[in-house]
Amino acid sequence: MRVDPTVLYFGLLSGATLSGNCTPIGASANITGIGILRCVGYTVKNSDFFRIGIPFTLAAIIPAYLYIWPVYGI
Repeated sequence: MRVDPTVLYFGLLSGATLSGNCTPIGASANITGIGILRCVGYTVKNSDFFRIGIPFTLAAIIPAYLYIWPVYGI
């Protein structure tokens, strides 16, 4: 395809890093936190997690997008 692979690697890195907050299994910290909560008697439903995780994910992705676009011209 004659494309610099660095741009593709950066996109993969950004997507994997920023979108991990959106789902309970998206990041190891989420799995660990839910496991700790379960050990102390709390249950975390997917709907509760999404209600909290999606705004935080958007709060991370939007500034990153606004940074990546002008700096890297993607």
